[in-house]
Formats: sequence, structure tokens, C-alpha cells
Amino acid sequence: MRLFNDIKSDKNLYAISALPLVTVYDDNWFLRNDYDVLSIGQRNYIIQFFAQYGFKQKTGKTLKQFDKTVHLVQPNRNLAMSNFDPRFIETPPQTSSAEGLNVDALNRDNVFVITPTMFAEALFYCHVEDKALAIESVKQLINTCPYNIEWLRDIAYRTPIEAVTNDSYNALVAYQKHVIANKFKKKKAL
Repeated sequence: MRLFNDIKSDKNLYAISALPLVTVYDDNWFLRNDYDVLSIGQRNYIIQFFAQYGFKQKTGKTLKQFDKTVHLVQPNRNLAMSNFDPRFIETPPQTSSAEGLNVDALNRDNVFVITPTMFAEALFYCHVEDKALAIESVKQLINTCPYNIEWLRDIAYRTPIEAVTNDSYNALVAYQKHVIANKFKKKKAL
């Protein structure tokens, strides 16, 4: 739980307890054809953050600590393709801590570090049946990590999340614009 709480209190990181995902602030300015990839600054920030917990970099894509692996997810080689992996939204087995509370997904053996846009995509998949919950979940992400809304709408074409990404597009663009103007206007990319 300490790891999750420290991520929640970090101004550049975002996670929710139900998913084995972590994302890191990228930028507040996006182009429709941006390549959705963790930048050097994002990767270094993540590596330094997890090093505090004893994780060591084993490969260019993984950090390890005993039986736990943090995967720095690589982008899809095709610019206009999603890199969504069903493992991003798998429900963890029911486990509990000594206090009887549900253990958060970040305590699982595999945690995935993804871009804010991939995180938004995972949230849409989680809540594909509940548009209002999907939008509210994505707004919570935007409060810490704005994402490339237009690119996600484009890659969602002919997927289960196409309708919700199209229907929420204008509302999310307006919300993100407001958040950036009030919270991230002077924030620089990592």
C-alpha cells in the first residue's frame, strides 16, 4: 500500500488501485499524429521513482525486485495502432491483506508503466458499458496527466470503445483545456 500511496501523492504519477498500471505526466500540448511513447524524461523519472523501493533495471523494458516486475511498455511500431494489452485491465485474484482489505493491483507480480493516452484507453475499456463512469474516470486521469484525446479517438476506430471516445470527445477536450489552463499552464515536460 505504501507504493500506491506514494504514487498518489507524487505530482507527476497517476495510478488507481484496481489496475496494475502507472502513468507519468508527459506534456500538456499534443499533436494528432504524436507517437505515443514514454519519453526519456518519463522513463528516467519512473526508474528513479521505483529505485526508491529497491527495483533495479534489468533490461531496457523492465525493472525487477524479487518476483515483481515493472514493465516499461513499448509503443506499437505502427504509428496509428493501439498498444492496448488485455493484461492492463485484468481483474486481480481476490487477495486480502492482514487487515482484511483488498490488496491493490500494484502489489501484483506485473505492473505496467504506460503513457497517459494508453491509461485513458484502459479506463475506457474498463468502463465501456458505463459511459458516465468512463468519462469521470478519464477526468480524474486528466487532473494529473493530460493525454492525447484526438489520437485516442482516432485509434479507437472499429473497437469496442469507439462510441464512448467519440461521444465524450468534445466534453473531454473542453475539460482538459480548462485543467491545463488552470493547473498545467507553466508545467514543463519531464
